[in-house]
Amino acid sequence: MKLATSFLLAVLASAGAAQASEPPAFKLVRSDEDYGYLRKVADRTGLDPLRYLPLGGDAYLSFGGEARLRVDAVDTPRFGLGGAQTDTFALGRLLLSSDLHLGQAFRVYGELGLHRDYGKKDKPAATDRDGVDAQALFVDVAPAAGWRLRLGRQELQLNATQRFVAVREAPNIRQSFDGLRVTRTQGALKLDAFYLQPVVISTGAFDDTRSRTQRFYGVYASTRLSPRQTLDLYAMELERDTVRFGTITGDERRTSLGARLSGTEGQVDYEVEGVAQGGRFAGRRIRAFAASAGGGYTLEQPWRPRLGLRLDIGSGDRNAADGRLGTFNPMFPKGAYFNETGLFSWGNLAALRTSIGAAPSKAVTVEASYTLHRLATNADAIYLQPLVPFAAARRGQSKDVGDTLQLDASWQVSRNLKLQGQLARQDAGPAVRALGGKATNLAVLFAQFRF
Repeated sequence: MKLATSFLLAVLASAGAAQASEPPAFKLVRSDEDYGYLRKVADRTGLDPLRYLPLGGDAYLSFGGEARLRVDAVDTPRFGLGGAQTDTFALGRLLLSSDLHLGQAFRVYGELGLHRDYGKKDKPAATDRDGVDAQALFVDVAPAAGWRLRLGRQELQLNATQRFVAVREAPNIRQSFDGLRVTRTQGALKLDAFYLQPVVISTGAFDDTRSRTQRFYGVYASTRLSPRQTLDLYAMELERDTVRFGTITGDERRTSLGARLSGTEGQVDYEVEGVAQGGRFAGRRIRAFAASAGGGYTLEQPWRPRLGLRLDIGSGDRNAADGRLGTFNPMFPKGAYFNETGLFSWGNLAALRTSIGAAPSKAVTVEASYTLHRLATNADAIYLQPLVPFAAARRGQSKDVGDTLQLDASWQVSRNLKLQGQLARQDAGPAVRALGGKATNLAVLFAQFRF
C-alpha cells in the first residue's frame, strides 16, 4: 500500500504540469484508449511519459489508473425493511493498468483492482469489497484490417445507455467477463460477436473466477444511418442454472432480440429501444419484453437548459399458474439507471421520468428530475437491482411503489479530476407502505481521479 500511495502522490503532483497539447478525454472503458498518437509528439510533458513508453518500432507501453471515493449517506436503506439501518459509509476503488502494444496486430492489456468499504454498518454488498485482483487481463489479435479478436477478462460496453449490458460504473466493483469477443469494423458498421461468462467476486486476493453457472453470448451490430442517427440491432442469449422466479427454481435459457435508434435533429435529441425475450425456465415458456422511449429539447439560451422526458417499461408475470414466465430479465444492467438507491429493477416496472438540466459552464452540469414508479402488474413481485425479489406479490396490492425526486450535479474539475453528486428522495408508495416500508433519503458523492 505504501508503494501504491507513493505512486499516486507522484501522479497527482505531475497532473498539473503544463502540456504541449491536451490529450483526449478518458473513456468509460479505459482499455478503449489508445495513446499511440504520442509517437509523433516530440515534446512529451505532464503525464505523457506514463502514457507512452517507446519500445522500438511500433511497440510501446502505456500506464494508467484511477482512484475513486464514493460516500453514501442514507437514512432508510431498502425502505427500512429487513433490518436495514441509517448509515453513512465510504467505498474506495483503486485501479492500475498497463497496456503493451507490439505493433498493430498484437496487444496485451492488464488492470489490477483493489476495492474497500469503510464504516458500513450493513453487511457489505457483493460489489463493495475485493482484495487485489485482475479487473481486466486480455490479449488482442488483429489478423487483418478491421478485425479484432479479444481473449481473456474484459469489460463490455455496447452502447452509451448501458441499459442491459453495463460496465457497472456506479457500484464500487465494475462488471467484468471472461471469454472471447470478435469485433469487425467496416466504415460506419461495427459488429461484435461474443461468448462470455461473468466474473464472480471473491473477497480475497487473486481469487475471482468466471461463473460456472452463467453463460452470455450473442451478436451486436451498430451502424450510422446518417451523421446524426445511429441504429443498433442485437440478439443475445443468457443461460443461468438454478435460479428462482417467485416460488419456482430451475434453469433459465433466455433469448433477447432488440433494436435501438438514437439521434438528434436540431435542438431535439431522441432515443428508443425495445427488447423481446423468449426461451424456457423450469419447463415454462418465457414471454417478456422491455421498452424505452425518451428525448429532450435543448434551448438556445445561456446555460443551455434541456427539458427531458423518458418512459421505461419492463414486463412482469401476470399469472404464475399459466405455464409462462413474463418477468423481464435486464441481464447485466446499469445499476444507477433509475437512481443510486438501487431500489428498483427493470423487472415488473413502469417508470416515467421528467427532467430539466443545465450546463452553467463547459465543465459543470446540473439536473433535477421527478420519476413516477409503478408495477407493470400487481400479480408479480417488487424487484430490487439487478433482479432481486424485494417482496412477493400480495393479493390486491397497489401498483404504486413510490415516486422519486432527484438532483444530480457533475463538475469536471480538470481532465483528471471529476466530482459528482446526487440527492434523492424515494417515497414509499402504497405497495411499499403496506409492507411497513418508509421513504428513503440518499446523498451520494463521488470523487474520481484518473490518469
